[in-house]
Amino acid sequence: MDVRDGVPPHEVLPAAERIVAKTHVVEDRSLDVADGATSRPQPQVHLRFIVQPAGRESEDAEAGAVVRLLLAELDAFARCGGWELRRGPGRRWVPVASGTVVSEP
Repeated sequence: MDVRDGVPPHEVLPAAERIVAKTHVVEDRSLDVADGATSRPQPQVHLRFIVQPAGRESEDAEAGAVVRLLLAELDAFARCGGWELRRGPGRRWVPVASGTVVSEP
């Protein structure tokens, strides 16, 4: 939602990638900038990472743990808002979990 004081906006995406890359291979990353005229009123960071095959429930739990770690550590760089975890691969990514982060200003 908003970068922290002293953090240049262009550092948020690389920071997010470094956080996830501590434990998982990041396959792809992107940043959608905010556009108040569309359905993206806030910037969006997208990271696609690999979870080793272990059964759907276990894989979803592991991916959820990665997201929680990312959100906790990324808070030092930016205030995060809503998040969504999706399962792939393929043309259709299926939502697994979502939520909202309440962080201090």
